[in-house]
Amino acid sequence: MTLQYCFLAMFLVVSAFICALLGAVPTKANDIVFAVTGLLSSEPLSGIALIVAELRFPRLILAMLTGGGLAICGLVLQKLTRNPLADPFLFGLSAGASSGAVACIVLNITVIGVFSLPAFAFCGAMLAQCMLHTLTRQNQWHPERVVLAGLIVNSLFSAITGFLIFSGDQRTAQSVLFWLMGGLGLAKWSVVPIITLVVVICYSLIHSQQRNIDRLTTGDELAASMGVNVEQTRKGMFLVVGLLTATLVAWTGTIGFVGLIIPNVVNRLGIYRIQHQLPICFLCGAIFLVWADAGARVLLQPQELPISMITSAVGAFVCLILIVRRKL
Repeated sequence: MTLQYCFLAMFLVVSAFICALLGAVPTKANDIVFAVTGLLSSEPLSGIALIVAELRFPRLILAMLTGGGLAICGLVLQKLTRNPLADPFLFGLSAGASSGAVACIVLNITVIGVFSLPAFAFCGAMLAQCMLHTLTRQNQWHPERVVLAGLIVNSLFSAITGFLIFSGDQRTAQSVLFWLMGGLGLAKWSVVPIITLVVVICYSLIHSQQRNIDRLTTGDELAASMGVNVEQTRKGMFLVVGLLTATLVAWTGTIGFVGLIIPNVVNRLGIYRIQHQLPICFLCGAIFLVWADAGARVLLQPQELPISMITSAVGAFVCLILIVRRKL
Protein backbone atom coordinates (compact mmCIF):
# COMPACT_ATOMS: atom_id res chain seq x y z
CA MET A 1 0.00 0.00 0.00
CA THR A 2 2.93 2.33 0.63
CA LEU A 3 3.77 2.22 -3.09
CA GLN A 4 0.20 3.22 -3.96
CA TYR A 5 0.31 6.13 -1.51
CA CYS A 6 3.59 7.35 -3.00
CA PHE A 7 2.30 7.05 -6.56
CA LEU A 8 -0.89 8.99 -5.77
CA ALA A 9 1.05 11.66 -3.86
CA MET A 10 3.45 12.10 -6.79
CA PHE A 11 0.55 12.23 -9.25
CA LEU A 12 -1.11 14.89 -7.08
CA VAL A 13 2.04 17.02 -7.13
CA VAL A 14 2.38 16.64 -10.91
CA SER A 15 -1.33 17.45 -11.36
CA ALA A 16 -0.99 20.57 -9.23
CA PHE A 17 2.04 21.70 -11.24
CA ILE A 18 0.27 21.19 -14.58
CA CYS A 19 -2.96 22.85 -13.41
CA ALA A 20 -0.99 25.82 -12.07
CA LEU A 21 0.04 26.47 -15.68
CA LEU A 22 -3.56 26.64 -16.86
CA GLY A 23 -5.66 29.79 -16.79
CA ALA A 24 -6.64 32.95 -18.61
CA VAL A 25 -3.09 34.32 -18.22
CA PRO A 26 -0.43 32.36 -20.18
CA THR A 27 2.01 30.79 -17.72
CA LYS A 28 5.34 29.03 -18.15
CA ALA A 29 7.09 26.49 -15.94
CA ASN A 30 9.66 29.16 -14.97
CA ASP A 31 6.87 31.28 -13.50
CA ILE A 32 5.88 28.38 -11.22
CA VAL A 33 9.49 27.97 -10.08
CA PHE A 34 9.86 31.71 -9.43
CA ALA A 35 6.60 31.73 -7.47
CA VAL A 36 7.70 28.80 -5.27
CA THR A 37 11.15 30.24 -4.60
CA GLY A 38 9.63 33.65 -3.88
CA LEU A 39 7.21 32.22 -1.32
CA LEU A 40 9.94 30.18 0.36
CA SER A 41 12.42 33.08 0.52
CA SER A 42 9.81 35.83 1.15
CA GLU A 43 11.20 37.79 -1.76
CA PRO A 44 8.86 40.29 -3.48
CA LEU A 45 7.22 38.92 -6.62
CA SER A 46 5.82 40.63 -9.69
CA GLY A 47 4.11 39.83 -12.96
CA ILE A 48 2.97 36.27 -13.68
CA ALA A 49 4.83 34.86 -10.69
CA LEU A 50 2.78 37.08 -8.37
CA ILE A 51 -0.47 35.88 -9.95
CA VAL A 52 0.60 32.28 -9.52
CA ALA A 53 1.72 32.76 -5.92
CA GLU A 54 -1.25 34.80 -4.69
CA LEU A 55 -4.11 33.38 -6.75
CA ARG A 56 -3.39 29.96 -8.20
CA PHE A 57 -1.43 28.38 -5.34
CA PRO A 58 -4.07 29.07 -2.64
CA ARG A 59 -6.72 27.87 -5.07
CA LEU A 60 -4.85 24.63 -5.72
CA ILE A 61 -4.40 23.98 -1.99
CA LEU A 62 -8.08 24.70 -1.34
CA ALA A 63 -9.03 22.32 -4.17
CA MET A 64 -6.87 19.58 -2.64
CA LEU A 65 -8.28 20.05 0.85
CA THR A 66 -11.87 20.28 -0.38
CA GLY A 67 -11.64 17.29 -2.71
CA GLY A 68 -9.91 15.15 -0.12
CA GLY A 69 -12.23 16.28 2.66
CA LEU A 70 -15.42 15.60 0.70
CA ALA A 71 -14.10 12.20 -0.39
CA ILE A 72 -13.45 11.01 3.17
CA CYS A 73 -16.82 12.43 4.26
CA GLY A 74 -18.50 10.27 1.65
CA LEU A 75 -16.40 7.27 2.68
CA VAL A 76 -17.39 7.59 6.35
CA LEU A 77 -21.08 8.07 5.52
CA GLN A 78 -21.06 5.00 3.28
CA LYS A 79 -19.42 2.96 6.04
CA LEU A 80 -21.74 4.19 8.79
CA THR A 81 -24.92 3.59 6.80
CA ARG A 82 -23.72 0.57 4.79
CA ASN A 83 -24.98 2.37 1.72
CA PRO A 84 -22.82 3.04 -1.40
CA LEU A 85 -25.06 6.02 -2.28
CA ALA A 86 -24.19 7.93 0.90
CA ASP A 87 -22.72 11.37 0.26
CA PRO A 88 -22.78 14.77 2.05
CA PHE A 89 -24.55 16.24 -0.99
CA LEU A 90 -27.23 13.55 -1.32
CA PHE A 91 -27.75 13.35 2.45
CA GLY A 92 -28.60 17.04 2.69
CA LEU A 93 -25.57 18.03 4.77
CA SER A 94 -24.24 20.27 2.01
CA ALA A 95 -27.72 21.74 1.43
CA GLY A 96 -28.08 22.46 5.15
CA ALA A 97 -24.67 24.11 5.29
CA SER A 98 -25.50 26.16 2.18
CA SER A 99 -28.78 27.31 3.73
CA GLY A 100 -26.92 28.50 6.80
CA ALA A 101 -24.34 30.33 4.70
CA VAL A 102 -27.02 31.93 2.50
CA ALA A 103 -28.97 33.04 5.59
CA CYS A 104 -25.80 34.71 6.89
CA ILE A 105 -25.32 36.53 3.57
CA VAL A 106 -28.94 37.59 3.04
CA LEU A 107 -29.42 38.73 6.63
CA ASN A 108 -25.97 40.38 6.66
CA ILE A 109 -25.00 38.79 9.97
CA THR A 110 -21.46 39.56 11.18
CA VAL A 111 -21.75 38.77 14.88
CA ILE A 112 -18.39 36.99 15.11
CA GLY A 113 -16.69 38.62 12.18
CA VAL A 114 -15.08 36.41 9.55
CA PHE A 115 -16.24 33.29 11.39
CA SER A 116 -19.94 34.17 11.10
CA LEU A 117 -20.30 32.46 7.74
CA PRO A 118 -18.63 29.16 8.76
CA ALA A 119 -20.59 29.18 12.04
CA PHE A 120 -23.93 29.52 10.26
CA ALA A 121 -22.90 26.88 7.71
CA PHE A 122 -22.01 24.53 10.55
CA CYS A 123 -25.35 25.14 12.28
CA GLY A 124 -27.18 24.42 9.02
CA ALA A 125 -25.26 21.17 8.51
CA MET A 126 -25.93 20.10 12.12
CA LEU A 127 -29.64 20.84 11.75
CA ALA A 128 -29.75 18.75 8.56
CA GLN A 129 -27.91 15.96 10.36
CA CYS A 130 -30.35 16.03 13.30
CA MET A 131 -33.28 15.79 10.90
CA LEU A 132 -31.65 12.88 9.08
CA HIS A 133 -31.02 11.09 12.35
CA THR A 134 -34.60 11.65 13.51
CA LEU A 135 -36.04 10.26 10.27
CA THR A 136 -33.92 7.12 10.32
CA ARG A 137 -33.23 6.15 13.93
CA GLN A 138 -36.42 4.07 14.30
CA ASN A 139 -35.45 1.80 11.37
CA GLN A 140 -31.88 0.97 12.43
CA TRP A 141 -30.38 2.92 9.56
CA HIS A 142 -31.86 0.79 6.79
CA PRO A 143 -30.00 1.81 3.57
CA GLU A 144 -33.12 2.57 1.49
CA ARG A 145 -34.72 4.59 4.29
CA VAL A 146 -31.51 6.58 4.78
CA VAL A 147 -31.37 7.53 1.08
CA LEU A 148 -35.03 8.57 1.11
CA ALA A 149 -34.53 10.61 4.28
CA GLY A 150 -31.49 12.27 2.71
CA LEU A 151 -33.49 13.28 -0.34
CA ILE A 152 -36.19 14.74 1.91
CA VAL A 153 -33.66 16.76 3.93
CA ASN A 154 -31.89 17.91 0.77
CA SER A 155 -35.14 19.06 -0.84
CA LEU A 156 -36.29 20.86 2.30
CA PHE A 157 -33.10 22.87 2.72
CA SER A 158 -32.96 23.61 -1.00
CA ALA A 159 -36.45 25.10 -0.68
CA ILE A 160 -35.34 27.13 2.36
CA THR A 161 -32.37 28.44 0.40
CA GLY A 162 -34.64 29.47 -2.49
CA PHE A 163 -36.99 31.25 -0.10
CA LEU A 164 -34.09 33.17 1.48
CA ILE A 165 -32.86 34.28 -1.94
CA PHE A 166 -36.23 35.64 -3.10
CA SER A 167 -37.12 37.20 0.24
CA GLY A 168 -33.85 39.10 0.55
CA ASP A 169 -32.20 41.95 -1.31
CA GLN A 170 -31.87 40.92 -4.95
CA ARG A 171 -28.47 42.61 -5.11
CA THR A 172 -27.13 39.76 -3.00
CA ALA A 173 -28.29 37.19 -5.56
CA GLN A 174 -24.86 37.08 -7.22
CA SER A 175 -23.17 36.29 -3.91
CA VAL A 176 -25.79 33.68 -3.06
CA LEU A 177 -25.39 32.04 -6.47
CA PHE A 178 -21.87 31.12 -5.42
CA TRP A 179 -23.18 28.86 -2.67
CA LEU A 180 -25.63 27.16 -4.99
CA MET A 181 -23.12 26.39 -7.75
CA GLY A 182 -19.85 26.01 -5.85
CA GLY A 183 -16.45 27.44 -6.71
CA LEU A 184 -12.96 28.16 -5.44
CA GLY A 185 -12.96 31.86 -6.21
CA LEU A 186 -12.64 32.85 -2.54
CA ALA A 187 -9.36 31.00 -2.12
CA LYS A 188 -6.67 33.08 -0.43
CA TRP A 189 -3.75 32.41 1.87
CA SER A 190 -5.58 33.62 5.00
CA VAL A 191 -8.21 30.90 4.52
CA VAL A 192 -5.78 28.01 3.95
CA PRO A 193 -4.57 27.59 7.58
CA ILE A 194 -8.14 27.46 8.96
CA ILE A 195 -9.33 24.83 6.50
CA THR A 196 -6.10 22.86 6.84
CA LEU A 197 -6.50 22.74 10.62
CA VAL A 198 -10.11 21.53 10.40
CA VAL A 199 -9.25 18.90 7.78
CA VAL A 200 -6.30 17.60 9.83
CA ILE A 201 -8.38 17.41 13.04
CA CYS A 202 -11.32 15.67 11.33
CA TYR A 203 -9.03 13.25 9.49
CA SER A 204 -7.29 12.38 12.76
CA LEU A 205 -10.60 11.80 14.56
CA ILE A 206 -11.83 9.52 11.76
CA HIS A 207 -8.50 7.67 11.76
CA SER A 208 -8.73 7.12 15.51
CA GLN A 209 -12.12 5.42 15.06
CA GLN A 210 -11.29 3.45 11.91
CA ARG A 211 -11.55 0.06 13.65
CA ASN A 212 -14.99 0.84 15.10
CA ILE A 213 -16.18 2.22 11.75
CA ASP A 214 -15.09 -0.98 9.99
CA ARG A 215 -16.94 -3.06 12.56
CA LEU A 216 -20.13 -1.05 12.00
CA THR A 217 -20.19 -2.30 8.41
CA THR A 218 -20.94 -5.80 9.76
CA GLY A 219 -24.20 -4.60 11.34
CA ASP A 220 -25.13 -2.90 14.60
CA GLU A 221 -25.70 -6.07 16.62
CA LEU A 222 -22.47 -7.76 15.59
CA ALA A 223 -20.51 -4.51 16.08
CA ALA A 224 -21.97 -4.15 19.58
CA SER A 225 -20.95 -7.73 20.40
CA MET A 226 -17.38 -6.77 19.45
CA GLY A 227 -17.38 -3.95 22.00
CA VAL A 228 -18.40 -1.02 19.79
CA ASN A 229 -20.63 1.66 21.28
CA VAL A 230 -22.75 1.86 18.14
CA GLU A 231 -24.81 4.95 18.95
CA GLN A 232 -21.88 6.94 20.33
CA THR A 233 -19.59 6.06 17.43
CA ARG A 234 -22.21 6.87 14.81
CA LYS A 235 -23.17 10.21 16.42
CA GLY A 236 -19.53 11.17 16.90
CA MET A 237 -18.57 10.42 13.32
CA PHE A 238 -21.64 12.21 11.97
CA LEU A 239 -20.61 15.24 14.02
CA VAL A 240 -17.11 15.10 12.52
CA VAL A 241 -18.50 14.74 8.99
CA GLY A 242 -20.89 17.65 9.63
CA LEU A 243 -18.06 19.86 10.90
CA LEU A 244 -15.84 19.08 7.92
CA THR A 245 -18.67 19.48 5.39
CA ALA A 246 -19.78 22.79 6.91
CA THR A 247 -16.24 24.18 6.91
CA LEU A 248 -15.65 23.28 3.27
CA VAL A 249 -19.05 24.54 2.11
CA ALA A 250 -18.49 27.83 3.93
CA TRP A 251 -15.65 28.69 1.54
CA THR A 252 -16.38 26.64 -1.57
CA GLY A 253 -20.15 26.39 -1.77
CA THR A 254 -21.98 23.18 -2.64
CA ILE A 255 -19.82 20.75 -4.62
CA GLY A 256 -21.65 17.50 -5.24
CA PHE A 257 -20.74 13.93 -6.16
CA VAL A 258 -17.11 14.00 -4.93
CA GLY A 259 -18.00 12.06 -1.80
CA LEU A 260 -20.10 9.64 -3.84
CA ILE A 261 -17.85 8.63 -6.72
CA ILE A 262 -14.39 8.57 -5.10
CA PRO A 263 -15.14 5.90 -2.42
CA ASN A 264 -16.98 3.77 -4.99
CA VAL A 265 -14.04 3.97 -7.40
CA VAL A 266 -11.66 3.01 -4.57
CA ASN A 267 -13.93 0.05 -3.77
CA ARG A 268 -13.65 -1.10 -7.37
CA LEU A 269 -9.87 -1.28 -6.84
CA GLY A 270 -10.44 -4.03 -4.28
CA ILE A 271 -9.57 -1.88 -1.25
CA TYR A 272 -12.18 -2.39 1.46
CA ARG A 273 -10.63 -1.63 4.86
CA ILE A 274 -10.96 1.98 5.95
CA GLN A 275 -7.38 1.90 7.21
CA HIS A 276 -6.22 1.85 3.57
CA GLN A 277 -9.25 3.55 2.01
CA LEU A 278 -8.93 6.73 4.05
CA PRO A 279 -5.60 8.04 2.67
CA ILE A 280 -6.32 6.74 -0.84
CA CYS A 281 -9.75 8.43 -0.91
CA PHE A 282 -8.23 11.68 0.32
CA LEU A 283 -5.52 11.68 -2.35
CA CYS A 284 -7.91 10.63 -5.13
CA GLY A 285 -10.43 13.28 -4.08
CA ALA A 286 -7.72 15.93 -4.08
CA ILE A 287 -6.53 14.91 -7.56
CA PHE A 288 -10.08 14.84 -8.90
CA LEU A 289 -11.00 18.32 -7.68
CA VAL A 290 -7.70 19.85 -8.82
CA TRP A 291 -8.45 18.70 -12.39
CA ALA A 292 -12.15 19.61 -12.08
CA ASP A 293 -11.17 23.15 -11.07
CA ALA A 294 -8.74 23.34 -13.99
CA GLY A 295 -11.55 22.32 -16.34
CA ALA A 296 -13.86 24.94 -14.82
CA ARG A 297 -11.23 27.61 -15.46
CA VAL A 298 -10.25 26.73 -19.04
CA LEU A 299 -13.33 25.31 -20.78
CA LEU A 300 -14.94 28.73 -21.37
CA GLN A 301 -12.03 31.13 -21.02
CA PRO A 302 -12.03 33.87 -19.86
CA GLN A 303 -15.34 32.98 -18.21
CA GLU A 304 -15.18 30.55 -15.30
CA LEU A 305 -17.66 27.70 -14.96
CA PRO A 306 -19.07 26.72 -11.54
CA ILE A 307 -17.05 23.73 -10.43
CA SER A 308 -20.19 21.79 -9.49
CA MET A 309 -21.03 21.56 -13.20
CA ILE A 310 -17.83 19.60 -13.78
CA THR A 311 -18.15 17.35 -10.72
CA SER A 312 -21.84 16.66 -11.37
CA ALA A 313 -21.22 15.77 -15.02
CA VAL A 314 -18.36 13.41 -14.15
CA GLY A 315 -20.28 12.02 -11.17
CA ALA A 316 -23.36 11.29 -13.24
CA PHE A 317 -21.24 9.56 -15.89
CA VAL A 318 -19.42 7.40 -13.33
CA CYS A 319 -22.67 6.48 -11.58
CA LEU A 320 -24.20 5.55 -14.93
CA ILE A 321 -21.30 3.19 -15.64
CA LEU A 322 -21.58 1.61 -12.20
CA ILE A 323 -25.33 1.14 -12.58
CA VAL A 324 -25.01 -0.38 -16.07
CA ARG A 325 -22.41 -2.78 -14.74
CA ARG A 326 -24.63 -3.43 -11.69
CA LYS A 327 -21.90 -2.42 -9.32
CA LEU A 328 -23.82 0.29 -7.46
